[in-house]
Amino acid sequence: MQTTTTYQAYLKSMENYEISQARKDFQAPYAEDFEAIYSQAKSDEISVSNAKEYLSTLSADELKTLQNYSGLADSINVDTITPEGAYNLLLHDKEHYDFNNDGVAEVGAAQTMPLVPTNMPTDVRDAYITAINALQGADKLMVSMLFNSAHLNAALTNEQYKPTTIDYNYLKAEVDKRLNPVDGGYTSPEAKSAITTFWNVFNSAYTGDKTEVKEEEERSSEIIQFLKDLRTKGAAQFLSDLNLEKIEKLVEEYKKKLLESMGDSPEALEEIAKLVDNYRTQLLEEMHEKTKEEAKTKPQNNTAISKDTVVQELIDLQQDKRKTSLEDLLA
Repeated sequence: MQTTTTYQAYLKSMENYEISQARKDFQAPYAEDFEAIYSQAKSDEISVSNAKEYLSTLSADELKTLQNYSGLADSINVDTITPEGAYNLLLHDKEHYDFNNDGVAEVGAAQTMPLVPTNMPTDVRDAYITAINALQGADKLMVSMLFNSAHLNAALTNEQYKPTTIDYNYLKAEVDKRLNPVDGGYTSPEAKSAITTFWNVFNSAYTGDKTEVKEEEERSSEIIQFLKDLRTKGAAQFLSDLNLEKIEKLVEEYKKKLLESMGDSPEALEEIAKLVDNYRTQLLEEMHEKTKEEAKTKPQNNTAISKDTVVQELIDLQQDKRKTSLEDLLA
């Protein structure tokens, strides 16, 4: 079986993860037959690289056992699944892993979220598992999705997953954002209760460094990047990218509201994806129409960006309105 240091450290942490009783009850009728397949695969040292070949040697009944144990709706077609999907079929739920780091743990043809994010430092992961275990049922699922939103974002926008290290500061910022929503954001009382329980347990269990990154340092980095983009892209491309970034922010806010109002069932996520796509298309069309209108009233070759635009964007980055030496930054 897989023996990389990173994966083995993940498995060590996952030993403490508590699978729900409902899941155990569901798998119970198939557990004995599954364990026989699991033991043989382990004995044969099956890994991601040869899992598909191993599955092709199993009988139809054995493949049916893997399907039932994993809770897959469709029968297993060995030819069409990925090596990761094949290998995760041979593992217990707590052992499923995103081996190719694309944001999902494939189990057969199904694309699932790992029970615990794979991109956490070990000390954070251990405390996270302790806190998740303190939640029950829907609360556990809801909190897991909130704190690993990069996976959901990639699925909804059909874009490439961009791994984010989920460390103490990341979780603290996410908790604060959910408990104290701004700019029209909303968190239900039930969600706030679950998040508060999670954070209290996590904060008590976590023994690592709790030093916060200073906000001023974060803002300075954003401003430096803003000015770098302005200098290197040119005015026209910069304005285009700036508008697209604003659109994506609006789309992100819209998507969050839909998730809060519609839930996260497979049917809801499918509908949300359609609504988000339509909303993004509408905003892009409005942006293009506005660009056309502006082009009619301005000289054709006027691509200069106004000083007011630069200053306003810098003000937006400085949320607390503290004075910054723009002369030094623009030099």
